[in-house]
Amino acid sequence: MKSLKYLFNLYLNSSIHTGIAVVCFTLVTFLEFGIAVDQNLLWFIFFGTVTSYNFVKYASVAGLHHSSLAENLKIIQVFSFFCFIALLWYTLKQDYKTLFVSTILGMLTLLYATPVLKGHQNLRNIAGIKVFVIAITATGTGVLLPLLHHYEISLQDKIIAIIQRILIHVVLMLPFEIRDLRYDHASLKTIPQLLGVKNTKIFGGVLLFLAVGLELFKTNAVEHSLPGLAIFAVLVILMLLASRTKQNKFYSSFWVEAAPIFWVLILVILGEIF
Repeated sequence: MKSLKYLFNLYLNSSIHTGIAVVCFTLVTFLEFGIAVDQNLLWFIFFGTVTSYNFVKYASVAGLHHSSLAENLKIIQVFSFFCFIALLWYTLKQDYKTLFVSTILGMLTLLYATPVLKGHQNLRNIAGIKVFVIAITATGTGVLLPLLHHYEISLQDKIIAIIQRILIHVVLMLPFEIRDLRYDHASLKTIPQLLGVKNTKIFGGVLLFLAVGLELFKTNAVEHSLPGLAIFAVLVILMLLASRTKQNKFYSSFWVEAAPIFWVLILVILGEIF
C-alpha cells in the first residue's frame, strides 16, 4: 500500500495527471467538431504541459503550502528534463502557426510563475486575475491549437468554443480556490474570497449554464456535442457543490482535474450511440 501511495503521489506531483487532463481537453475539441486527431500535437501538448506545470509548481518550491509537492523533487526534476527533451522532438513536428501560438502561451506561463513584472510580481500574485490567466492559457492550448488549421469550421463556432472553454476552466478552478481559501492571502482577491463559498458555487453554476446555452449556436459541431456537454456540466456542478475548504487532499488534484477525462469518455460513448 505504501508503494502504491508513493507512486500515486509521484503521478500527481510530476504533473502527469495534469498533462493527461490537458490532452483530454484537446481531444474534446477534436471530437466535438468531428475532425481528425493530430497525435503529434497531442504529444507536443502533453510534454509541454508537464514541463511548464512543473516549472510553475517548483520554481518557488519554498513557498508552497502543500508539503507533498516538495517530495521526491529530484525524481521530478529528472522526469521533467526528459519531458523537455521529448517536447523538443515534437516541436520539430509542428508548423510555424502552432509554434507561434505556443510561444505566446509559454510566455504567459512564464509571467504567471516568474517575478519579472514591476515590483517583482508575477501574474499569479496580482489580485483577481490568477484563475483567468490559467483559463486563457488552457483554452489556448485545448481549443485554439487544434483548430488553427481547420478553416472549414466557422469563425463563429471557434469563438463560441473559446468562450465556452474559458467559462468551463474558470468553474473547474473554483474547487481549487475553495480548497486554498484557508491559505491564500487576502490580497489575492480570489473568487471565493470575494463572493464566499456558497455564492462561488452559484457563480460556477451560472457560468456552466451559459457554456451549455452557447452550444445551441454552433453550426459545425457533431450532433452529440450538446448532450455530451450537458452531461459533463452536471458532473462538474456536482463536483463544485461537493467542494469544501477542508476537502480530501486528492479531491481537487485528482478527481476535479480528471473532469476532462470523463468528458472524453462521455463523447466517445455518445458517439457510439448516435
